Amino acid sequence: MKLQELIKNNFQQKGTQPERAKELSEQAFAEFEKLGLPTTKHEEWRYTNLKKIDEKDFQINVRSESVNTFFESLPIKNIAANKLVFVNGNFSIELSDIIEKDKSIIISNIFSAREKHEELFYKHFGKYAKSEGIALNAMNTALMNDGAFIFIPENKTPEYPVIILCISDSSQANVFYQPRNLIVISKNSSLKLVEGYYSKGNNVSFSNNVTEVYAGENATLDHYKIQQESGESYQNNFTQIIQESNTNINHVTLTLDGTMVRNNLHFNLNGENCNSLLYGLYVTDKKNHVDNHTRVDHSKPNCFSNELYKGILKDQSTAVFNGKIFVHKDAQKTNAYQRNQNILLSDEATINTKPQLEIFADDVKCTHGATVGQLDEEPMFYLRSRGIPENEARKMLLNAFADAIAEEIKIPELVAIIEEEINHKL
Repeated sequence: MKLQELIKNNFQQKGTQPERAKELSEQAFAEFEKLGLPTTKHEEWRYTNLKKIDEKDFQINVRSESVNTFFESLPIKNIAANKLVFVNGNFSIELSDIIEKDKSIIISNIFSAREKHEELFYKHFGKYAKSEGIALNAMNTALMNDGAFIFIPENKTPEYPVIILCISDSSQANVFYQPRNLIVISKNSSLKLVEGYYSKGNNVSFSNNVTEVYAGENATLDHYKIQQESGESYQNNFTQIIQESNTNINHVTLTLDGTMVRNNLHFNLNGENCNSLLYGLYVTDKKNHVDNHTRVDHSKPNCFSNELYKGILKDQSTAVFNGKIFVHKDAQKTNAYQRNQNILLSDEATINTKPQLEIFADDVKCTHGATVGQLDEEPMFYLRSRGIPENEARKMLLNAFADAIAEEIKIPELVAIIEEEINHKL
C-alpha cells in the first residue's frame, strides 16, 4: 500500500480526539490531500526523491517492548539530564526520567500536556510550523504521534538539560511514525535542549518529525540535534523557531548516519537585536543521502545571523545544502553570514550546494559562499614530513575539520560523546 493510501486509511480510522485537536487534524488532512507528497518536480525537493518511501509497505503505531537493552547501550543516556524517551513515536514512561525539581517548569509528553495544560498548549500548538503549503507538516499535524512538550516560565533556567530521545524499532516490521515537539521558552528564560535520533532493527523505518520552538523576549536556547539512525532509516525533520527581541539561539545539527535524512530548519527573527547561530555537520558514506534546507527570515532591524555547515562525503553518498537568507524590507542594520564547506573523499560522492540571499533592505551586511574540494595537500605534506602515516594524517585533518562544529555544543559530556562518534565514523 502506498504511503498516501496508508495515511488516508489511518485518518479515516482515527479514534476519538478532543474537539480542538480534531478540528486542527481535519484541516491539516485536507491540506495534505490537496498537496500530496512532494516530488522531484518541486524545486525544494529537486535532489531528494521520496519515491522509495512511498513504495514501502509501512505499519503505523507499531509498539515495541524490546528496546531496553538498546537504550542502555546509548552513551547519551548517561548524561545528567531530564530525559523524554519515545519509541516508534510512543512515549516510554519506563525509560524516561524527569529529575528537575522546579515544578513550575513543565517537561512532559505532548499528549499529557494537551490534556493537563489545554489553554497553554493551544496558545502555541500549530502557530509556528504551518501546514499550509507544506505537505509533510500537514501530514504530521493530521496524524501526529506523541512527542515532547517543554514550557519554561519567565525568569527560569532548568538545572539540567532536556534530552528528547527518539528510537526507531523496526525489528518486527517496517515502521512509520510522526513525532511532534512543542518548546516554549518564556521571557528572560533559557534552556539547553538535545534531540537524539537512533534506530534498531533490520526493516525499514520512516519518521516525519515536526518541532515548534517559541523564544520569548530575552530568552536563550542552546539546541542540539544528533541524527544517528542506522540500517534502512528515512527521516524528514522540520524545525520552526520564532525569536522575539533580544533572544540568543545556538543551533547545531549533526547528521552521522541514515539512509535518507532531510532537515528543514527555519528561523524567524521576529524582534530586534536577535542573534541566531546555525551550525551543521554531515558525514555520509555508502549510498546515504543528507539534505539540509535552511531558511533565516530577518523580519526586524538590528539582528545577526551566522550559518556554517560542513560536510564530509565518502563512497557513493550524496548531500544537499540549500540555505536561504531573507532580509525583509524593514530589517535594516542586518548582519547575515552563510558558508557551506565540503570535503569529498571519493570521486563518486556528490554535493549539490546552493547558498541564497534575498535582500529587500538597503543598510545591511550579508555574505554567502560555498566550497567543495578534497583535503588540502599542504597540511597533509606537513604532517607526513613529520613521520605521521598517510591514513593517520588524513584522519587528523578530517577530525579537525569536523570538531570545529562539535565544539559549538555547550554540554561537555555530549561533546566528548560526539567527538568519539565522529572519530569512529571517519
